[in-house]
Amino acid sequence: MRTLIVQIAHISQRFQRRITTLERIVDIKVEEQASDEAVWRWLHTVVEKLGEDGMSSDESDTDTRTGLPIYRVKNMKWRRKMAYELGMVDKLRLQDRDIYCQKGAKPTARFRDDRNNESQRVAPRGLPKRMYSSSWLTGLTPQARRKLMVSDEDFAWLNLLRKG
Repeated sequence: MRTLIVQIAHISQRFQRRITTLERIVDIKVEEQASDEAVWRWLHTVVEKLGEDGMSSDESDTDTRTGLPIYRVKNMKWRRKMAYELGMVDKLRLQDRDIYCQKGAKPTARFRDDRNNESQRVAPRGLPKRMYSSSWLTGLTPQARRKLMVSDEDFAWLNLLRKG
């Protein structure tokens, strides 16, 4: 039970950290009149809509080459694939030290892979349809789909260009 409470606390912290990061980066982008401001505002909206229930959990592991701790991100079968988008936010913590204070736990590598274990977390209700995996939604019974209360909101999904 204690492990579950700690895991929930970590998920809550991850959500708050992402929201804080995105708020700060949007402020910076506005100040700089950056051309990618809208992308960061959109990412903020994505994380905000997902909420704590939409944040994936991790399994601790050790890198066999370095001996350093790593986290393997559990896959959320109900959630649209968004590793790249969420990874953009997480990388800011490693790249831009001005966004975070140096106190507290140091960032640890988080590895996303389709071969990682699946999360047992239940899909949050009421998200826009585009935030759910379309194949997962298709596999639901009509009753389960009604219970999910998928929002009719026309939420635009940005297809972000990957660097490198």
